[in-house]
Amino acid sequence: MTPGLQRSFPRRSPFRWPAALWVLLVLGLGGGLGTLSYRLAFQEALRVSSPPSPGGESASSSGTSPDHPVVVPEWTGRERVNILILGIDQREGEPGPWRTDTIMIATLDPVGLSAGLLSIPRDLWVTIPGFGENRINTAHFLGDAYGYPGGGIALAQETIRYNFGIPIAYYVRVNFTAFEKAIDLLGGIDLCVPEPIDDPHYPDARYGYEPFHIDAGCQHLDGRTALKYARTRATRGGDFDRMRRQQEVIRAVRDRVLRLNMLPALIARAPALWETLKDGIRTNLTLEEMIALARLAARIPDEKIHMVTIGPSMTRPYTTPDGAEVLVRIPEKVREALVDFFGPQLPRLEARVAVQNGTLRPGLATRVADALRGLGAEIVEISNADRFDYPETRILVRPEAQEAGRQVAGWLGLPPTAIREVQDLRCACDLLIRLGADFPER
Repeated sequence: MTPGLQRSFPRRSPFRWPAALWVLLVLGLGGGLGTLSYRLAFQEALRVSSPPSPGGESASSSGTSPDHPVVVPEWTGRERVNILILGIDQREGEPGPWRTDTIMIATLDPVGLSAGLLSIPRDLWVTIPGFGENRINTAHFLGDAYGYPGGGIALAQETIRYNFGIPIAYYVRVNFTAFEKAIDLLGGIDLCVPEPIDDPHYPDARYGYEPFHIDAGCQHLDGRTALKYARTRATRGGDFDRMRRQQEVIRAVRDRVLRLNMLPALIARAPALWETLKDGIRTNLTLEEMIALARLAARIPDEKIHMVTIGPSMTRPYTTPDGAEVLVRIPEKVREALVDFFGPQLPRLEARVAVQNGTLRPGLATRVADALRGLGAEIVEISNADRFDYPETRILVRPEAQEAGRQVAGWLGLPPTAIREVQDLRCACDLLIRLGADFPER
């Protein structure tokens, strides 16, 4: 049984995919219907979709009748729940692998009753475990292309854990077609566009162009227009504006579902939704988990739903040796945002750290130490190494501090191969960072 979940009815796998849509569009955004609505809607969903029993009676007549109501599961866990949401750039007829056009993390805190959505820039330059440095949106592609255990989704999860220290148990992956259809199934969305957008180079489904224009002002968008609004980068803020618009679309979806009290009908139409969307969504959440998390989300007030992006103040532009224009993190700034977003449940770096400068770059050890303090590390030493011509940076760790070493490597943008286990560090520290000439100048 999944931790935190109290199972109250058997699994019914045909609900899995439409329920994934539900999580993407409602649950992760903080749903808002009462227990009675959930109960009645779920009973109706079971009644509509359950196959007849051998005796000719539907499942709803034995166990889901008013005399034997369905017991909707409760989420009883106390730990924060993180869900990775990936939007892939899959086009019709393409077998993959695909890059991720959108990377978000939905989070729910069952104790503090808060929720949020974190957007990560697709051009963020990170360490992808086992594959070196690259844009974060390539993790999914590489995982599928090279047979990473669990595929692209698993490598995307591990990449986020390695670079940000965020553990993620669940995922929802959606392609463009499913996104469009999902919006249309809701009858479109209403939102206020803050500025006109004119994008003559908006990409079409065949690697050509399909010009996009939208006026400023409040208006109703169908699925196709909402997708273009969420994907275009043709504003001054580029990808940062794009992430903001994606969060606007998600809020608009949530507002429509709640304002029109649509959730019971969506659940009752689960079989039809499945047929419409099954080819475009993948998730590891079960129906029981989604129902339980949705009930939890229903208790979260609007003012405790936070939308955060890793934005310009947390990153800086960087040109890679190959000439690629990317973004690199300012670790302490990103950490501040994550602590504010996730609260004290975000893992801290519980370690005593020594930093030594093995290069001729003045002040390098001090700058690295300051960054690590922002991550919660206890800095016990800042000094020069025994020489200044070390070619490679090394993180020397005691055997019991391996996890702390991996955290440091991820935050500093160093590969796991930089970590070396040492029995005696000859300092009152758990790990020693010896900076070499290869330490990135960013």
